[in-house]
Amino acid sequence: MSLDLLIVCAAILLMAAGLSKTVSLIRSGLPEKRTGSWGRLFKYILGHKKILKNPVKGTLHLAAFWGCILPVVVIVFAQTCLTLPAVLASVLSLILDIVGIVFLTASVIFIIKRLSANDPSGPKKSLLPLFILFVILVTGFLAEGFRLSITGSEKAWEAPVGGIVSILLPASPLMMQIMIKIHLYALLLLITLLPFTFFRHLFVSPLNIFYKRNASNGKFRNLPQKDGAPGAGKVNEFTWKQLLDAEACVSCGRCEDSCPAFISGKPLSPKKIVRHLYELAHKDKNALLDTFVTPDEIWSCTTCMACVEACPVFAAPLDKIVDMRRHLVMGKGKLPAEAVTMIRDLELYGDVNGKGVSLRADWAMNRGVKVITPDDKDVEVVIWTGCSGSFHPRYQDVSRALVSILQKAGVNFRILGNKELCCGDPARRLGEEELFLTLAEKNLKTFKEYNIKQLITLCPHCFNTLKNEYPKLETGVDHKFNIVHASQFVMKLINIKKITPVFPLDKKVTVHDPCYLGRGNNIYEPLRGIINSVPGAELTELERSRENGFCCGAGGGGMWLHENLGKRLNVIRSEEIAEKNVDVVCTSCPYCQTMIDDGINGLELDDPPEVVDIIEMVERALR
Repeated sequence: MSLDLLIVCAAILLMAAGLSKTVSLIRSGLPEKRTGSWGRLFKYILGHKKILKNPVKGTLHLAAFWGCILPVVVIVFAQTCLTLPAVLASVLSLILDIVGIVFLTASVIFIIKRLSANDPSGPKKSLLPLFILFVILVTGFLAEGFRLSITGSEKAWEAPVGGIVSILLPASPLMMQIMIKIHLYALLLLITLLPFTFFRHLFVSPLNIFYKRNASNGKFRNLPQKDGAPGAGKVNEFTWKQLLDAEACVSCGRCEDSCPAFISGKPLSPKKIVRHLYELAHKDKNALLDTFVTPDEIWSCTTCMACVEACPVFAAPLDKIVDMRRHLVMGKGKLPAEAVTMIRDLELYGDVNGKGVSLRADWAMNRGVKVITPDDKDVEVVIWTGCSGSFHPRYQDVSRALVSILQKAGVNFRILGNKELCCGDPARRLGEEELFLTLAEKNLKTFKEYNIKQLITLCPHCFNTLKNEYPKLETGVDHKFNIVHASQFVMKLINIKKITPVFPLDKKVTVHDPCYLGRGNNIYEPLRGIINSVPGAELTELERSRENGFCCGAGGGGMWLHENLGKRLNVIRSEEIAEKNVDVVCTSCPYCQTMIDDGINGLELDDPPEVVDIIEMVERALR
């Protein structure tokens, strides 16, 4: 057996050993049910859609990807008995040369970017495999150049890069053999190091994409069944999929670039959270997470899902933060002091305001609104008012505007009145999972008792919780229902001509996309469709809109937490709105309306824009 063959076998065995260790580490996590999708994986790999959202980095990655894939395909094909027609072989040679030089350029840019990175503990770790890759590419072109300088070529267009290089090189068979050997050994070294370096993502990232969950971004994972305190206080208390996320992370920083907490100067870095998880998993899985991740980091998160949306390999940092919150709150009893009153009100009164169910329907007094009864027939939709829509003075106006629209459209609707409790979203986002489950079970029993099939709500947080989380809970209550957001329902009424906005607005209008409506459930068009249906309204998009929208700061329980670190998120968003010089700011969330309204007022503008709910805009435009 030749020395080269022994080295090849050794490289493959070492790579296999490294991958085996990685797989064992991932499998050591807690159980989590996931179903893979080959179609999604191939679509993602071939299209690079998520990665190309950053055009520069995406194009470089695309060049690197095909620069790896095409030579491998050619090598595999070369081992078969098949032969290509001469013309096709020449074209393939040209393509490989072009892809190779683009790949080399991309690798140089990657090396420069890594050297200039400000985070030495992260991206610089990828320098060694990148340098080896650079050596592989350079020696490949040099070997080709020496070969062409020896043999010559009648078809220079087949290998333009090699042809140019051959002009500068002597006709030396020895140098050609040296370049081939360096090329081979560098390739084998890279193969050996793959599982132990940044390039491990060549294996684990496709695996993570394959096992990406099919649920919406807004759905939180149910609390895993395990011994000990709930949530995650150690690495070994995360699921296998969460450990796979940590292995797949490439520390690209897109989550940081999108995270409102990080942007505003708060201590949270989603990238560092995942990196800490990876490092601890490889050092000591029994180490306490709170020695590496501080409470300030955990409570800075607004659960806005910007990191989830941004990550090119779906290594969602959010569910790790949520599990650490669950451990802090249910395992250690360390709920932030300012949120204790709200949680107590949820426990005692079933709402975040501490008002009680007897006052739930007061907002609808003298409005001709009926409360649902068991005898009601042919009810088209039941309004889920939510805590804000029931008790917040400003958002009660929005509830009444919705009622007015439904009445003018001739919709047969009801409200739950004193039978409605908080959906539990604030409790779950703050880590109080048991309280959330208690509220959810009571509400589901109400839905079943009154045979509620169709709900409509104004609050994106209620909408997300009822739509995505209630159906997956193991409460013992078997009842199916549908829910739509008010913006969707009203847009449908406009489309089918049940209502028609007629009174002109003649103002510049912008949209603030609520996180749990947009990123959480991919609902963007109804808000814009409604604005465009109002005569005279001129829609102006914000710089950060749709899936790139900026959080108001109230999600994830932030409405009840003190924002003492960094710049306030609602101020950042309000300043962005003020720069557009619009007359009206439309949103579709009670939290967003409160936060943006406070932020705009705090700027003390000479002519501040009016902050309204999209439903109010429609109601004002109707006869």
